[in-house]
Amino acid sequence: MEEKKPSLKDILKLSKLERLVMDYFLKHISVGEIIAIIELREEVKRLRDPDLVPEFDDVIIELEIGRAINRLLRDNFLEYRSGCYNLASHLREELKKKLGELRPGFSKNLEELIS
Repeated sequence: MEEKKPSLKDILKLSKLERLVMDYFLKHISVGEIIAIIELREEVKRLRDPDLVPEFDDVIIELEIGRAINRLLRDNFLEYRSGCYNLASHLREELKKKLGELRPGFSKNLEELIS
């Protein structure tokens, strides 16, 4: 049986924290695991949104981010290889079709991508 491959549109169904993580990977495409956790932790602290994490202690934030990333890995939104988290290959292909290229480092508007 083939694994389910979510589309960009499926990102809209994710939790608020998972969407934040996916927005990060739509922008960066591929990031080392340590840098990803640090940058996502800082973004959560900057936003200070209680809907993202239950408390704003660094350890709790990192734990919640790790859980979100693990769910995204399990559900085929992300891939993990050699110390790096990557936007899943099928989502990279969908991005290329929509934009003509991946444009790593540039923010992308999800609503525009799925319209």
